[in-house]
Amino acid sequence: MINTAKSGSSAGNKCRLEQLLAQTQHMHDLAIDGEWEKVAALEHERKNLMNTCFSSEAEFDDPQIAAHYVQEIIGLNKKVITMGAEVRESLGNALGDFQRGRQATQAYQKVGS
Repeated sequence: MINTAKSGSSAGNKCRLEQLLAQTQHMHDLAIDGEWEKVAALEHERKNLMNTCFSSEAEFDDPQIAAHYVQEIIGLNKKVITMGAEVRESLGNALGDFQRGRQATQAYQKVGS
């Protein structure tokens, strides 16, 4: 659990860490499904919650529990980043293939004229 100076209850703070982990898991699931626009939108929402949870005033009531949440979040983030990089590379390769095909078609049309 984390405890911030601005919040009233540590139970509410725990829910925020759980919410942060849940959002990260949802982003991971969306990435698996190839829903990258939804991943980006959820990342924007999650960033605000992350800033709240890990502000400079944050104090951890139970560092072990907080560390567990953070490790889970980092692990899922790494998976999403890896999937994103793979998709980007795949799209880059497909675009390159398309451009080479287009150039070949143009060259063929010039020879045929």
